[in-house]
Amino acid sequence: MRRGHVPLRTCRGCGRKGPQAELLRFIVADGVLTEDQRGVLAGRGIYCCNHTTCRERLAKSKKIRKRTDRAGRGTEEGSV
Repeated sequence: MRRGHVPLRTCRGCGRKGPQAELLRFIVADGVLTEDQRGVLAGRGIYCCNHTTCRERLAKSKKIRKRTDRAGRGTEEGSV
């Protein structure tokens, strides 16, 4: 990476763009939306602000429901 480059990511809850370090990373593993605290889990990452409303919107979004339904399960309340 270039010196001074800061990767930007978009919150899937509110659409705000921000530095990757400020947003939480989630993945869908085995049909469950899981927070990736260290950023090393395999899978396509989904980024979200650390605000309760953004996290709730993320859990309710149609794209996330489609990903979790493929495995035959819905999102679990305690995982988000």
